[in-house]
Amino acid sequence: MHNDLDLPALRAFRTVVREGSFSNAALALRMPKSTVSKKVADLEMNLGVRLIERSTRQLRVTAEGEVLAARAERLLSEAEDIRRALGEQGGAPKGHLRIAVPQAMGDMLMGPIAARFLAAYPDISLEMHFMDRPANLLEEGFDGALRHMYEEDGSHAAKVMLRAYAVFVAHPAVASALDLQHPMDLVDVPLIGKSAGWNNGLQLENGLQRTVLNVKPRLALGSFLSMRDAAIAGAGVAILPIPFALPDLHEGRLVRVLSDWRTPQKELTFVYPSAQSVTARLRVFMDFLQEELALYDIQE
Repeated sequence: MHNDLDLPALRAFRTVVREGSFSNAALALRMPKSTVSKKVADLEMNLGVRLIERSTRQLRVTAEGEVLAARAERLLSEAEDIRRALGEQGGAPKGHLRIAVPQAMGDMLMGPIAARFLAAYPDISLEMHFMDRPANLLEEGFDGALRHMYEEDGSHAAKVMLRAYAVFVAHPAVASALDLQHPMDLVDVPLIGKSAGWNNGLQLENGLQRTVLNVKPRLALGSFLSMRDAAIAGAGVAILPIPFALPDLHEGRLVRVLSDWRTPQKELTFVYPSAQSVTARLRVFMDFLQEELALYDIQE
């Protein structure tokens, strides 16, 4: 048994456990399956324990393997932090970033933002995963993640990127046919809502008043993008977060209705493992992203 851990072998083992098979791990690591298998076997020999029980149909992580798997992410993360810190001393930000972003925001905004970021920092590569569940930063190897309504619990560092709200919008022809003075006037108007929302009513405010709109949307859709498209097609009045509505408001495809009313502000937060884990490339990415999202920080 050797005293030193082989980090490439540990990374291979971690990936096998995460992916559930040697074949999937080989694809994720972009190496032959036989190489992954050998690395895990070498790790077992060096540690003197069996980590994975193999069969032709499935694999099972042993009790010793479970102990190592629980520690592997932190060990690999700390080793990577050291490598990053040494590699970035005195030079331009470089290396790879792995970021998690909510699905709809990724679809709507991140393509152009990512392109501009890479143009500004040619020595950085960027990998974005779009997901609506909270990413486990350490276990899944993310440098950071954008999250809606993040509740700080001390387990991560966090930075608010944007405080935004949602507004009522409609196609210009639809809006011109309406005479809306108060949200309650929407009772007789075709509304476009989100299929997973509005269960407890829609909270609204105009700076002086607050109210709750308890109207069932005539059209309920599964994403803000589809709601936007339906509004542009003339299906009715939609309530959209400013980042999803602003480009079409600027181009005249949509206009505001009930322009004095909006939802309360919600925060979009960038979460990362710790202040100590911030590399030069992550720092410039966070600064760049905040500048880009500031375009949607419209306070009225």
